[in-house]
Order: sequence, then structure tokens, then C-alpha cells
Amino acid sequence: MNTQQQQAARFQELHTRDALFILPNAWDAGSAKIFEKAGYEAIATTSAGIAYSLGYADGEIITMDELLPVVRQIAKRTTVPLSADIERGYGTTPEEVTENVRVIITAGAVGINIEDGYPAAATHAESYLEETNTQVAKIEQLAALKDELDIPFVINARTCAYLLGIGDNDTRLDATIERCNSYVAAGADCIFIPGGLDKATVTALTKAIAAPLNILASPAFNDIQELQNIGVRRISLGSGPVRATYAALMDIASAVQNKHDLSALFSHPFSYQKANEFFG
Repeated sequence: MNTQQQQAARFQELHTRDALFILPNAWDAGSAKIFEKAGYEAIATTSAGIAYSLGYADGEIITMDELLPVVRQIAKRTTVPLSADIERGYGTTPEEVTENVRVIITAGAVGINIEDGYPAAATHAESYLEETNTQVAKIEQLAALKDELDIPFVINARTCAYLLGIGDNDTRLDATIERCNSYVAAGADCIFIPGGLDKATVTALTKAIAAPLNILASPAFNDIQELQNIGVRRISLGSGPVRATYAALMDIASAVQNKHDLSALFSHPFSYQKANEFFG
């Protein structure tokens, strides 16, 4: 069994080698086990998927007390590096976020994904980003936590400028690059920019940001070989797998309830015996 330090070093290596890797996002130990057995080199959690599995919408509605058992269970049932999506950190200060990350790493994670976006909600009419200085302070303290714990966990700093459509189209690229390089200077190991990014935008971001670039799988531009050639190093599947899974479940639920059609329960090869063999 690899030590946590070795797992963290392996996860760091995936970001710095000259090859792109695909990072699937799990919402429970079962989905994580499926990804591991499919051959993925690392696994991340999905905050959206965990929220959906608990009956919530996404958007930092779940709590640390709800996230932590999922991280522990996935770490216990898998052997590849695990990164935890901690949304904005479930705290209002850099100190609170750092203590939460300490707990997450202690639970077995060797990476974290921390974002800076506040989607429009009842408390504010428009989406906005965390003040750069505040986010930088969070990342600086997380970088110091690596030395304290002696675990070189990956800090994946996410900016939501494109996902939330913040700023003018003419200035968003330059503002995003400036913000992201501030995160890198603070100690971020990788930069995550989700959103429907086209090829020109991905190319510009990859060239200008001084760290490995992580993007979200998107129909806007998804040629994996071309993304690798451009220099993207990590593609996250995000909430795509959990939404596809739940869409299939909704179809089954509707067919059984509304049409009294049980065929979907038996028209697949994953029998009870095979399921026990797979998860056993």
C-alpha cells in the first residue's frame, strides 16, 4: 500500500508530466470504485454529485460534516490518488478554510479543488468572484499546510470567471490570466478554469498561465489529442457522470411508475451476481 506522501507525489507527477490525464469525479465509494477499475490514474470528488446524492442542489449547500464521510469512504475503498472538491472551502476566512483542508487531508485526500466564485443567489443579485487578495491568502495558507503536514497535496485553484460569465467579454481573458497567475504565485499547483471554452481561449490560457491548466469536459471543445497538443494537462469530468447516471435512473423510475414497464431493470448485463463480484 502506498503511503499518503507517495500518493501525493504521484498526483503531483500527473500534473507535471508531458501528457494530459482525465480526472473522473465520483460522488460516493461505489462510483469511485467503478472509475478506479476502469483504469483512471486518480479520482476526484464532485461537490455537485455529492449534493445530488444527498438530495440537495449544488452550490456549497452541503457541509463539511456531509463531505467528510464521503472522502473517508472513497479513500478507504480505492488505491489511487484522491482529490476533494471543497467548493469555496466551507469557511469565511483563510484560517477556517485551512483547518477544513487539514481535516480533508487527514481523511486521506492528496489534492483539493478550491474555487473563487459566488453564483447569483437570494443573498446577492449578481454572480461575483472572491476578492483576489482574500483568495491568495487562502492559497498561501494552504501551501504552508503542505509543509506542516509533510504531504505535498495538490492545490487546484479554480476561478469561475468563465463559468459564471463575470466581466466583459473583451477583458475577461486578461483578467482571468492575471488572477490565475496570482494564485500560482501564492502556491497553487494547478489552475482550473471551468466553462464552455473554445480552442482559442484554451490556447491563450495555456500559454499565459504559469502552471498546468485544468479544464472541464465541455461540448464547446473536446478533442483530447488537440487539447494535449495545446498543453492542457488535466480534464475534469465534473458533474457529467452523475447527471448521466441520474438521468438514466429517472428514465427507469418513470417507465416503471407511469408505464408499468420493468424491462429496464433486467435489460442490462450487470446482474446481481456480477455486481457482487465487481464490488467484492
